[in-house]
Order: sequence, then C-alpha cells, then structure tokens
Amino acid sequence: MDEGKAGGGWRALAVVLALALAFACAVMVIAMADIGGTPRCDDPEAIAQALAEGETECFDGSSAQKAATLILGWPSGILAGIAAVVALFFAATGRQGRLLLQLTGASIVLGVLSILIGSI
Repeated sequence: MDEGKAGGGWRALAVVLALALAFACAVMVIAMADIGGTPRCDDPEAIAQALAEGETECFDGSSAQKAATLILGWPSGILAGIAAVVALFFAATGRQGRLLLQLTGASIVLGVLSILIGSI
C-alpha cells in the first residue's frame, strides 16, 4: 500500500460524504435564492408588490440580519459543492483528505451561522 493514501473504508465514506455535501449544497443554494427574493416583513411596499405577484412569504428580520444570512449562506453552499467534488477526488485517489475536512468544516460552520442568524 502506498504511504499517504487512504484505505478503502475511508474512500467509501468519502462517496457517502460527497452525496451528503451535494445535497447540502443544493439546499443552501435554493434557500439563499429564496431568502434573497423574499421581502422583509417590515417593508410594506415590498410586501404589497409580493402579494400582487402571488407571493405570501416574508423574511421576519432586519435588513442587516437578512444580509448576514445571505453573506454566510452563499459561501456555505458553494463550499459544500466544492467539498463534494474534493470528496469524489478523495474517493478516487485517497489523497487530499485534509483539504476535504477543511472544506467540509468551513461549509458546516458557515451554514450553521447563517441558519442561526436567520432564525434569531
């Protein structure tokens, strides 16, 4: 066995992680697109326009809260997508495990912060 390469068990887990990260990426991108297009509840003009277009949802928070949610959420989704690709690379080669963990961790931290800020 070549030194510095991961074994078969870790590679199989990387395939599962790649699927989970791809799903997380899709969820975050869809959520951030939805939040970005949703008016704030304290903006009557935007609410009236949204109601005229048939939309009934609004973001119940300040503009700073919405901005922070989007600023943290978009990179979280993008990093999850990149991490999914790196996980597939790791599954194929057994290398770049540290990079995979760093990208996955950063994506999770940013996503959790985005969700917490958006729901406060």
